[in-house]
Amino acid sequence: MSRSKLLIINGPGLSDLSVHNEIAYDGLSLSSIEQKCIETSERFDLDVDFRQNDNVSELLSALIIDINNFDAFIINPAGSSKSSSIDYEAFSKALNKITNQSKPVVEVRIENIFKQDDTKPLNASDSGVGLISGLGEQGYILAIESINQKILSNR
Repeated sequence: MSRSKLLIINGPGLSDLSVHNEIAYDGLSLSSIEQKCIETSERFDLDVDFRQNDNVSELLSALIIDINNFDAFIINPAGSSKSSSIDYEAFSKALNKITNQSKPVVEVRIENIFKQDDTKPLNASDSGVGLISGLGEQGYILAIESINQKILSNR
């Protein structure tokens, strides 16, 4: 049986987490998150492709292009200060297309988005997308563990 493929995509504002001092990332970097994701994915025999793009349109395009190339998705659409630039309707359509194929999708936010007035989750209530918010790097790890369980239960 071939290994399942996981795409992790990260949006604007996440390439340099040090600029978000008000959220207190405590030295967290995208490269340290990537390394943890690779290590966790290897434990579950998942191939992982970890990406970041500061252009929301390019991020959405990559997601749409890769819908059929991956078995599961983790999406962190933006750092807190950039979230207002997200086209929620376009992301919702793409996420619905993925979940309609019974592929697991988890939206991960490093910060607690419910503490911020201008930030909301991407997922629509009927999309089947999971959401992990406010757990920092650990949110990615929990998302990978959850996706692994969903993949195993779908076999």
